[in-house]
Amino acid sequence: MPRSFRLVVARPLLALSGAALIVGLASGATASAKSTTTTTTAPATTTTTAAVSQADTWLLKAIGAEAKLGSVRINGTIFQGKTNIYLSLQVNGDGEGGGTFKQQGSLIHLKRVGPLLYFNAPEKFWAAHATKAQTKSYGGKWIEVSALDSRFQSFDQFLNASDLVQAVFQGHTTPLSLSRTTLNGRKVEVVTDTVTVKGKKTTGKMYIAATGKPFVLKIVDRGPTENGTISFTSYGKPVAITTPPEPINLTQ
Repeated sequence: MPRSFRLVVARPLLALSGAALIVGLASGATASAKSTTTTTTAPATTTTTAAVSQADTWLLKAIGAEAKLGSVRINGTIFQGKTNIYLSLQVNGDGEGGGTFKQQGSLIHLKRVGPLLYFNAPEKFWAAHATKAQTKSYGGKWIEVSALDSRFQSFDQFLNASDLVQAVFQGHTTPLSLSRTTLNGRKVEVVTDTVTVKGKKTTGKMYIAATGKPFVLKIVDRGPTENGTISFTSYGKPVAITTPPEPINLTQ
């Protein structure tokens, strides 16, 4: 299967919705949850022993451009059966950023400031996944954890545009293809990965600005059970990310 953003995005969000990470910390559990983070090594087709295609070249250009951005707004929707996930983030090139995830009526806030991650989930979320005491203690309040904790690296990756873009086609098993089109009147290069398994096709597309800096403008994933779109807009200067007031420190 292609390493599409179905895996990069949806699985960490579902892990958060299940409260496996946050509730584990709240209850004092010491066993680490299984990490869903992807590595950030270069795509397999770009080794020194293999020919680099035009699609690979554009992908590498995009990864490099995202690493040097000032800031960017990331908005997305992921549909998995009856589950809809919405995200809205503002991230800087240094990995700091923040925004919201919404799933099943729960709006979950996320921030990274320096080496720390902050989560804020409503009581409704906690009531569905935690004890009454935890719901009362943490519902609607900011929770502080280490961004270096492996259990949260998948979420931390969301706040690094270069890591997110690089992970999209990580481990793809078929050659990437390249095409050209326009997106909102702008010329773009489209890098595509398509795989068919048991007659069912999954396709991932990355739209890259063809002129100016090769920033990513959109990532689209279409499959038999999951569909999603992430848009990258408002590239500009870094924005200030402030520490939430009076967070509850659960850093281990």
